Amino acid sequence: MIEYILLFIAVSAVSTASIFAILANAPGIAASFWRFAISSAIFLLIYRKFPSNRQTLKYSAFAGFFLAVHMASWIESLFHASVALSTSIVTTHSIFSGIFARFAGEKMRTGEIAGILIAISGIYLLSGADFYADSYGIAMAFTGAVSGGLYFTTAKLARNVDFREYITSTYIFASAAALLFSTIAEIPLTGYSQETYTFFILLAIIPMSAGHTILNYLIRKMKVITVTGSVLGEVVGSTILSIVVLGQKLQPVAYFYLALILFGIYIVISERRG
Repeated sequence: MIEYILLFIAVSAVSTASIFAILANAPGIAASFWRFAISSAIFLLIYRKFPSNRQTLKYSAFAGFFLAVHMASWIESLFHASVALSTSIVTTHSIFSGIFARFAGEKMRTGEIAGILIAISGIYLLSGADFYADSYGIAMAFTGAVSGGLYFTTAKLARNVDFREYITSTYIFASAAALLFSTIAEIPLTGYSQETYTFFILLAIIPMSAGHTILNYLIRKMKVITVTGSVLGEVVGSTILSIVVLGQKLQPVAYFYLALILFGIYIVISERRG
């Protein structure tokens, strides 16, 4: 039961990410760098030791790189599509996670596949209720979905290494990758307003240090598809927040599609506990 409480907390935490990212109003790479850098500092203070295990570093380097790609591309997509559509597309990382998790010895049950397909159908229908999207935003969100699947699946492959070392080093490598991306793309990491840095800090503390850390922990205890399938609930939370905080509008039928997504998630969770 505690694992499902933690899952609810994690999904609620990551649901705030899109709102904080938009309010920060900074390039996706810059927002990602500060999100990772601050989270790295937090966990280094908690762990009080720089990770050094070779096997751990191997996994975390891979995970950190794809985490940086996932976050930078998705945050950028938020400025080219509604929160509902962007988040809907990027959370299809559950499909890719389910596919990649086969390398970790996991198999998807029929009911899990059905639940994911129902949720994805809701997401597809929801995309038709978007007034804001362009092709670049959709492409960036899809890039975030594939890279997110690789990032989350790596947490399962690394389930036998020390979690504190893994999560700390993953965030450090993600910071380094984001720094590299910013250098290549010539995107500044400094010079933003105090308000923007405030939202960078919120991105690091709530959806990253709390949300993503809990998700990575739960992937060790539960099936990858169960955890990442549940993250589809971020679509609902983010959409509600975007309406309340940002004033983004959806067609009335979109709320039915949101309910369909939740129903698919329920099937995924109830099909396999652990």
